[in-house]
Amino acid sequence: MCYSLVYTRRGSALRDLKKGDDMPALEQRSILIKSGELASDGLLHSQVFTPQERLQRALKMWGLLWLLALASVPIIVAHWVLVPGFFLAGPIWAYKRYRTPSVPDHVSGRCPMKSEEISVALEASDRLPMWTHCPVCNASLQFVEREQSTVS
Repeated sequence: MCYSLVYTRRGSALRDLKKGDDMPALEQRSILIKSGELASDGLLHSQVFTPQERLQRALKMWGLLWLLALASVPIIVAHWVLVPGFFLAGPIWAYKRYRTPSVPDHVSGRCPMKSEEISVALEASDRLPMWTHCPVCNASLQFVEREQSTVS
């Protein structure tokens, strides 16, 4: 049996309290946590960004890198490399940020080996399938997407 769970939540209560401060949507997706032949269910928690939020993130990155280019002008010898580097990196990293619709946050579930509750933090560049170690028993874990079964 395969259940696909997608749960999204916007910070509507917080938006009412803080006008103009939008929070990214949180998405939970059902995955498998494998260790050798053993497997257990888990949830992948991700932040999903709207096009407006993606544009804001991209512009912030672009501005930050150009600010670093400006700040590196007074550095006597290194500015010949730093200024053009930051100047070119600004639009490149902004484009990468804009093309990122979601960012993984963490995986929660049960360790297949010890059956204890675990939570593993993920980095923004992490993609499934991926290997890591259990924070409880140090066993090798693999996080994989669930295969979607078709019911006819």
